[in-house]
Amino acid sequence: MKPNRRRFLKGASVAGLTTMSGLAFSGTTTAASYTIDSDLRQTVGISGSQLDSAVDSVSPGSPLVGLGDTWVDVQNNRNINAVYMAAHAALESAWGRSNIAQEKNNIYGFNARDICPAECADGYASFEQCVRQVMAYVDEEYLSTDGTYYEGSTLRGMNVHYASDDQWAEKIADIMNDIAAELPSGGGGDGGSGGFADGDQVAPTTALHTRKQPGTDQTVVATISAGEVGEIMNGPIDKDGYTWWGVHWLDRGVWGWSVERYLTDA
Repeated sequence: MKPNRRRFLKGASVAGLTTMSGLAFSGTTTAASYTIDSDLRQTVGISGSQLDSAVDSVSPGSPLVGLGDTWVDVQNNRNINAVYMAAHAALESAWGRSNIAQEKNNIYGFNARDICPAECADGYASFEQCVRQVMAYVDEEYLSTDGTYYEGSTLRGMNVHYASDDQWAEKIADIMNDIAAELPSGGGGDGGSGGFADGDQVAPTTALHTRKQPGTDQTVVATISAGEVGEIMNGPIDKDGYTWWGVHWLDRGVWGWSVERYLTDA
């Protein structure tokens, strides 16, 4: 039997903080933005042309323009945020203009060690090949829980082993926000209007983790497919640079916290 929503809400006061089945609820709201703790596994509902346009707006004439379709394709196949991939390339390659990028098509500074950056950096046949090969490695070794260098699927986690610059994560997060500001959806999914209320039915715009509590480091209860219907139970709550809503996913009978920018009206 599915729990009664009214009984659930009566026990979970919006003004206070209570828990049910490991879910913590409270009420506050601010705008979402990328931080070093944003989950790089959360994808964005944008097209390649939109991403190219955003990159060109931030850095006019960047040689990275044209990679939008590649970043979105890798995102869809490997579940890595496309805005992150663009921002990472922008930082490491000076928006595609660095010598290593121009001479070796290496836009991620891969294997460009401090003692021999140009000599040691890997070479690629094209920017696209670099994206696909480097992001496959990032996916498997940095963002997967069984990866050699996994410290969490965030910029903060990647910074531990990927870069010697302890401000690397902050710099990429800043560029992600610059790019997101030029995107039609603000760099999020196709939803996230901020107009949700108790009882509204919502659906993810892309495959979406729902978690035990708000926060990118919280346990994933389930991964909800695009188009599945859920009902808003509580929220919003701001954590780790995202606005979260407590959602009852109706077909699964599962409760969890999901990020607003990847939700739209069902």
